[in-house]
Amino acid sequence: MSGVVKILFFLGDLTFLNISILLSFYLDKNALTAANTSDKVYLLIFSNLAWLFLVMVSNPYNVTKGWSASKIVKSQLAFIFIHLLIVASLIFFFKRTYSVFQISMIYGLFVLIFFSWKGITYYFRKVFTPEVQTKNYILIGENEASREIRKYYLLNPQLGYRFLGYFEFGLVTSIIEEIRAFCVEREVHEIYCCPSNVDEQTLKQLVNFGLDSLIKIKIVVDSSSTQQPSIQFDDSENRFGTNVSVIPLDETRNQFFKRVFDILFSSAFLILVMSWLLPIITTMIKLDSKGPVFFRQLRSGETNKPFWCFKFRTMVVNQESDSKQATKDDPRITKLGHFLRRSSIDELPQFINVFIGNMSVVGPRPHMLKHTEEYSKVIEKFLGRHYVKPGITGLAQCMGYRGETKDLSDMENRVRLDRYYIENWTFWLDIKIIFLTVVSLIRGSDKAF
Repeated sequence: MSGVVKILFFLGDLTFLNISILLSFYLDKNALTAANTSDKVYLLIFSNLAWLFLVMVSNPYNVTKGWSASKIVKSQLAFIFIHLLIVASLIFFFKRTYSVFQISMIYGLFVLIFFSWKGITYYFRKVFTPEVQTKNYILIGENEASREIRKYYLLNPQLGYRFLGYFEFGLVTSIIEEIRAFCVEREVHEIYCCPSNVDEQTLKQLVNFGLDSLIKIKIVVDSSSTQQPSIQFDDSENRFGTNVSVIPLDETRNQFFKRVFDILFSSAFLILVMSWLLPIITTMIKLDSKGPVFFRQLRSGETNKPFWCFKFRTMVVNQESDSKQATKDDPRITKLGHFLRRSSIDELPQFINVFIGNMSVVGPRPHMLKHTEEYSKVIEKFLGRHYVKPGITGLAQCMGYRGETKDLSDMENRVRLDRYYIENWTFWLDIKIIFLTVVSLIRGSDKAF
């Protein structure tokens, strides 16, 4: 269980414990009549201090993936029962008087809420996070740090990591090509680089190779060593000495915060805007032309996996929708479609894609499968833009690179900006892109057609 989840569980449990205590005073009429302010304060203090003490002593949130559901339930019930005993002892020691019915009500309510919200949390984590699959990894450099990594994954098979081999920088100048050939032959998902003597240029080549090949690269240095990598990146989980992620969104905490923002933003938009806008647009599309309200198209997603992208239909039903880009004065576009495309309202159903997890609010725009296949052959670093989830808007779009790509240079500029976004992501960069997107929508664009 990650540190962020542990903190959320701790804060949630403490909040619901206090809510259960306050509810008990209002549900138990006898307790409410006899209660005074000091009774409530004492009970709240006893309960909160006892919970804090038990969390520090026993760490109830240290649940591993190997635990069965019954084991988790039993351990949590035992924790709550011990909490009850400590609170009862404090009540007795300080000579406070509370009815048995009220104490029973507190823990009855708390147990119900405790397991309900934990169950809901685990359900949504399962829905919105992919299942653990086998991840193949290789190690560059055979030293203490790399051996520690291999030992860790051998002792934790539930993580699904499979070791494929060691590589050495040494005197071989074509180490990147050697790794590239190996990765083509074997499906490699992650590369841990444990450098002893490596130059900055080689590390940069490795970073670019990882982006182009959609392989995660992590630089690991033994924390006891004075040797540090010549390229410095953001700190990640220090599981193996000094462990730094090459790409910011490789870090679990950054992925978590971005996903939480996506869920909150898309939920708010779907409830506050789409709930009333959808019936209006549906009626207008049906009156304007024959065909479905939504247009669904396979597009290239994260790690270049195809997904169904949703839009409002803006064209008459045709056979070229999956192969031909919309152009200016395109005869396929309906009268209403021109308005929907110019205003970008046709893209709004993609908030459904964001909510279910195959898109993000901000990220490189997803392309048709045909265009991904074509451009990846002529633009060297094109596939690197599929390293993260595609977005409803992106840095390239808010900088004016949207719509039809008449020249190869237009797509090259998109790729350049998308790569910059991936390599330099921050939460505030996302906020800035959203703001610039809103500004560009208000101003309008001659490329929106």
